[in-house]
Order: sequence, then C-alpha cells, then structure tokens
Amino acid sequence: YINNQYMANYYKYFLMICFVFLWLSCENKKTFIYTFNNEEWNFKNDTIVFTYHNNNISNLHDISIFFRNNINYPYRNIYLLVEISHNQEIIQIDTLQYAITDKYGRWVGNGLGDTKDNYFVFENDLKFPGVGIYNFNITHGMRKNPLVGCNKIGLKISENAQ
Repeated sequence: YINNQYMANYYKYFLMICFVFLWLSCENKKTFIYTFNNEEWNFKNDTIVFTYHNNNISNLHDISIFFRNNINYPYRNIYLLVEISHNQEIIQIDTLQYAITDKYGRWVGNGLGDTKDNYFVFENDLKFPGVGIYNFNITHGMRKNPLVGCNKIGLKISENAQ
C-alpha cells in the first residue's frame, strides 16, 4: 500500500512538472543567436540570417536585437543594416544606430568584466503581412571591416496577444 501511494504521488508530481514545462515552452517568442568567429564581424562574409516562421497574422510582434561586445570594440555606437524579406521579396529595410557607450566612453551594456550585453528595440507592434517564412538579414554598417570586439548578435521576436 505504501509503494502504491508513493508511486501515485510520484506520477502526480511528474505530470505537474511536465505540464509546467509544456506551458513554458508554448510562450509566443523565438530567440536566435549567432556567435562570431574570432570575435570579428566581416560584413562581406558574415551577413547574419535569422529565419522566422510566422503562423499568426492577427497578432502584433515586438522585435529586439541583442549585441554582445568586448572591450576590443573600437566605437561608441554600432550601425546595423536590417532587411526583412518574405517569399523572396524585401518588405522592409532599415539602417539602425545604437549607442554602445555613453558620451564619456563608459559601456552602457550589462555584464561584468570585458564583455557587455546590449539590448535594443528594433520594432514594437510589427504586423507581418502574411503567414510564412520571414528572413531577417543583419549586417553592420561600420567603416572598419572586419569589425573587432564582436562576440554575438541575436534577435528576439515576441508575439503580442491583442
């Protein structure tokens, strides 16, 4: 009798944990991360492509960009060239500028030591025109190439329920 009661409680807690993981995995967001080789971003060779499959045209989406740099990054800002395409058709092109340091040269990103994480808003309440595959092509627009001090870049797409 004790083993049956123990096993019943075990299965009950196991099912609850599985339900929680299933619920958390169904969040309406997608995150992409790209790691640069040798901490360098070469715009000729490293156009970053993130592919997102949109299933819902009725909801709006928030899109943010993540950039991790180290102290070898030589500039106060970064220019990003972002192109969004759907069905091999470009639907949006943007040139973005984000501050990496304040006016005194202090890093504005989060992190300890030599590495800083920067989070930038790209689009709030973006409505995709249709269901399907969307490609986000990102490259840097800085004068120096390759751009040193770059560790990672990422894209997060969150679906907003209306």
